[in-house]
Amino acid sequence: MPRTIVVDLTGKLPPNTRRIRLTTNLQIYWDQVLVDNGPDAIQSMRQTELPLSEAHLAFRGYPRQVDGATPGDLTYDYQSISRTGPFQWQRGAYTRYGNVTPLLKDTDNRYVIFGSGEDIDAEFSTAALPKLPAGWNRDYFFYADGFVKDMDFYEALPFTVAEMPFHGMTAYPYPSREHFPDDTGTLAYRLDWNDRVESGDRTQLYRFDYRPEYSTPMVQP
Repeated sequence: MPRTIVVDLTGKLPPNTRRIRLTTNLQIYWDQVLVDNGPDAIQSMRQTELPLSEAHLAFRGYPRQVDGATPGDLTYDYQSISRTGPFQWQRGAYTRYGNVTPLLKDTDNRYVIFGSGEDIDAEFSTAALPKLPAGWNRDYFFYADGFVKDMDFYEALPFTVAEMPFHGMTAYPYPSREHFPDDTGTLAYRLDWNDRVESGDRTQLYRFDYRPEYSTPMVQP
């Protein structure tokens, strides 16, 4: 997906450096690289954190993928949605549909578990936003703390939700001396929130089907 990466090079380069080499083992297409040697502009910036108001988990489907000029340059048309697609689900317990706001208030090991075709609709309160001074612009940044588990043959434990990742693990899969927290609060979270079980034996159409009647978001209580 298109994205911007910012790297602070202060104190990391020898004096008079004029060339920097970027190396990677990923298929990445660089659009442009910009270097800023100007003074720190933090004094001309203001940051305001917007609290999460509500978040709901539901099945949406698969928006039509629009390919750009280069591989990996993708956008999605959410006005054209398919209820089915060539995707399988990992076996295990997923978070129930509906209001999941309590699970997203803090950075902890009580998170929302959701799968293919599902999404979280999040709303943030703008009440704390100050009035913009003349000539200023406002940008929004979305910060997320979570885990992604690909269903790839070469991934670790790709076909099940378990073992669940957690903050503080030293590796994944984590060694036998480590385990997902089993304190009272975490156990209650797993029993009360993650009660939507996927067996892996579902029967479905494994192709996209973009019908006009599917174009509106599909929300389940």
